[in-house]
Amino acid sequence: MVVRDCMTARVETVRPDDPISVARELFRRRRFRHAPVVALGRVVGMVSDRDVRAASDDTTSIDAIMSPPTATTTAATPIEDAAALMRERKVGALPVLEGDELVGIVSESDLLGALVELCNALDPTTVLGLECADDAEAPRRIRQLVERHGGTVVWMTAIRAHGGRQHITVRLRMPQAHTPSVMLEEAGFTVTSCVTGRAAAAR
Repeated sequence: MVVRDCMTARVETVRPDDPISVARELFRRRRFRHAPVVALGRVVGMVSDRDVRAASDDTTSIDAIMSPPTATTTAATPIEDAAALMRERKVGALPVLEGDELVGIVSESDLLGALVELCNALDPTTVLGLECADDAEAPRRIRQLVERHGGTVVWMTAIRAHGGRQHITVRLRMPQAHTPSVMLEEAGFTVTSCVTGRAAAAR
């Protein structure tokens, strides 16, 4: 995956001679934290919401608080290289340039989102809600069943309910050829919910 896959292409910029109030309003309206500062078509700096919050006078121009663009990246740069550069330079976002032209911006949150997507694609997990008879051996049977089919139980909780029933929530990782809900139903468990992929990772 490269920067082009996760960057924000429609970049909103500010000018060095804009008052700080322009950047403050931009951050409030768009809910992001960094903006490139552009003059005569070239990136001459970066301004962050932290810079703006620290400013006491909104009429001061942005060039008084902006930082020089000490690091940039390109759309074809692998995301791991962009992340390493951010960490090395201790910055929260990078302007994305093609030559001198600004074509996007990539932030820490963009790269984190790309990492989540990549992990889900390579190693998805599933969260299942199960119901069964109140049996102390049920969690062990589930774990053995999953492992027998080449999977891994990430975590599991079991709660006793009224009427001699038991509610189990399990997060597991299975080979792609297996459908965990079918596997567990065939073993006698009632599947009450099943979430796979990004939604499961967010739980």
